[in-house]
Amino acid sequence: MATKEKYSYGYAKSLNSYFKNHEQKFDKKLKPNTYYVIRFDGKGMTKAFKQVGKAIYEPFFNTMKQTFVEFCETYGNIIFGYSYSDEISILLKGAINPKTKSDVDDNRIEKLLSLLSGKLALIFNRVSRLYGLDLQGKDWLFDARIIELKDQNEVTKYFISRQAFAIDKYLGQLRGEHGLPYTLNTSTEIIKALKRKRIDYYNLKSEYRYGLIYYNEIKEPFEFDQKRQKLNSYLFSSILPKSKVC
Repeated sequence: MATKEKYSYGYAKSLNSYFKNHEQKFDKKLKPNTYYVIRFDGKGMTKAFKQVGKAIYEPFFNTMKQTFVEFCETYGNIIFGYSYSDEISILLKGAINPKTKSDVDDNRIEKLLSLLSGKLALIFNRVSRLYGLDLQGKDWLFDARIIELKDQNEVTKYFISRQAFAIDKYLGQLRGEHGLPYTLNTSTEIIKALKRKRIDYYNLKSEYRYGLIYYNEIKEPFEFDQKRQKLNSYLFSSILPKSKVC
């Protein structure tokens, strides 16, 4: 009696259908015409890549800057990008009618988080060699989290809040570099104390003070809270970069 052929694509698919249904419970998609931010954070980088007594460690800063630019240029659906230290935030919008396979994948949250965080890590580890950053024998990674924002007002507030953390961090680093008292906590106090040491805070590089901005290409950074109209012109323009392969 002939043995019945058992293994085929159809047989494998029938076995997997039960698990596929369970997998789809987590296959959430971006809502159409809705704003999202994905924030990436380097795992352990802030502590590992710093120079004692210096506010900015140039090899790390330059590596992150180039990583940020290449990452934003690689993924074509980014409306706006902001980066400071080991953190990158990108603004996306859910597609109204995904048509191509690439569009569909770009609308799936699991795909976005895993592929983009992996891509970011690959760029960082490669670019580090260009700027002489010692990776200390480790493969550096970025975690990724996604936030759904309900309206344009929340989008604006999000980026203002991330920059507020960045400004505070840089001021704290300057305070340490120049031996200022740790009792100085506000920007006004620290900037005045720096001035007494003949250091004009506002003459320091704007990318150190405000972080990096990407909108179609790298842009001159500025204080978001002070220039909300300019920020909003970047966040809510209908212009998107030319599509590129992720």
